Amino acid sequence: MDLDYSLMMGLDYNLMMDLTDIELKLGELEAGYKKKYFRKDTKRAWSFKCHCDEKVVSNITDEYFIVSITWKDPNASGYRFCSKECVDIYIIEQRNELLVERERIIEERRKMREVYEEAERKFIALKEKS
Repeated sequence: MDLDYSLMMGLDYNLMMDLTDIELKLGELEAGYKKKYFRKDTKRAWSFKCHCDEKVVSNITDEYFIVSITWKDPNASGYRFCSKECVDIYIIEQRNELLVERERIIEERRKMREVYEEAERKFIALKEKS
């Protein structure tokens, strides 16, 4: 099997960049959430729908929680939640997805390293024969 090592090195570089991206995303999740309070001096009430599908209305509830996740929507002011529990569930879901993706990339890089090592053994064997 003839391998294009420059192509593999490019792929490895892309995988390393993906790993870095995942680490940055995990760091953003670790920053957690902010507790916000509804303004009571507005003329009209406003509302949003939480991750759990509960409707949160400003004239009924005093507080809400917000998480900034720029990789999902860089222009968004944050994702709003009705309670700390909902924030925790959402953060855990996102973290688990990122951890699964990180493990997939690490495994892929491990397999590529095996190919590199085998190619190096073959090259050394050929060099010793000549």
